[in-house]
Amino acid sequence: MTHATHTPRPTAETWALIRDDYRSGITAPVLAERYGVPERTLRRRAALEGWRRADAPTLSLATPPAWLRPPVSREEALERDPDLAEVDAAEGADRMGLLFDSEPRHLRLFAFRQASEAAAMDRPVQAVSWMRLAQIVDRCGDRIEADGLALRDVDYLRASYLRRLGVLFPANPDPADDA
Repeated sequence: MTHATHTPRPTAETWALIRDDYRSGITAPVLAERYGVPERTLRRRAALEGWRRADAPTLSLATPPAWLRPPVSREEALERDPDLAEVDAAEGADRMGLLFDSEPRHLRLFAFRQASEAAAMDRPVQAVSWMRLAQIVDRCGDRIEADGLALRDVDYLRASYLRRLGVLFPANPDPADDA
């Protein structure tokens, strides 16, 4: 019965020597033989740890396309492109309109726009969810409007909020203005 020779695993110091030799330009087959390490193991470690040989050409990485770059914050996006402020204001107005002037027609249009955006951004699950909302509002919209009371508790809350903002009417109207 023959016994296979077992070579001990290289220590951290040995790997440091191998790395330094590899970076200096010695090829992987030569290093594998010199240190008794399988060539495949050496190549894998070099790849995992990013070892570059001195004689290897340096890679110049192109700027990644926009869809591969990390997302930027809202503030950074507005700083880079001031025209986005208009888009941001329109979106804010849409959301405020839904909150303070909720009508089924507005919600349906908002849901459809969100579905369109999600579909364009290759997010089919969100697109389907928004389209379901648009369809439900389309089916129930007339009933919602008919069942709704002229003024609800939430309408009084909205009016109070808008009054505090001074949007709807001033908090202390001047009686001289009515004359």
